[in-house]
Amino acid sequence: MTDTKGRTRGWTSSPETKDRVLDAAAEIFGERGFTAATMADIVDKSGVSVGSIYHHFGGKAEVFLAIWSDLVEQIDGRVREAVESARADGVDNPMQLYGVSTRAYLELLWENQSRARVAAMGDTPPGFDAIRRGQARRGGDHDIALLGLGSSRREKLLRDFLLAMRAESARVVLKCRTRAELNEAIDTAVEYLECLDPAKFGLGVRRA
Repeated sequence: MTDTKGRTRGWTSSPETKDRVLDAAAEIFGERGFTAATMADIVDKSGVSVGSIYHHFGGKAEVFLAIWSDLVEQIDGRVREAVESARADGVDNPMQLYGVSTRAYLELLWENQSRARVAAMGDTPPGFDAIRRGQARRGGDHDIALLGLGSSRREKLLRDFLLAMRAESARVVLKCRTRAELNEAIDTAVEYLECLDPAKFGLGVRRA
């Protein structure tokens, strides 16, 4: 968990307690917005004492940031695991690996819709937008690295297109109500991304 100054706090209680606090806070923030929500609301919703929440998180802003930090950690883990599994199965095509990472990312977002929606809303703690942009950029850079894009103007432009398409796909996914809708949205997103395969333009990782 990360506080407003970028420091990491440990969690000595059970993971279930932490998740209960974060899930409750995400629901409260989603209903009332960050500004109107109170620590008392989170205490009432989670059933965890205010002292325990303050001890482990440090306040309302830190609880909000912990929701985001935990979501990012889950995404990173899911994506890396999916890509490693695909490679172990013999997948070495860069664009296919990027599709695997995109699919894992979108599925994780849908599974954590309440937290993802809170992180995307406009009413957030001061400085959060910069934190979100920075972490999103780092995560995108890791996935884009699968494609081996360089620093030329054409490659930078293609990189921005791919990241923008994936960000828009995330917004669509968060509107899906059923697994069938989700599967269709993800399949379509991956199909569209493949239209921008760097290899089609002579860019990125060179294949034998």
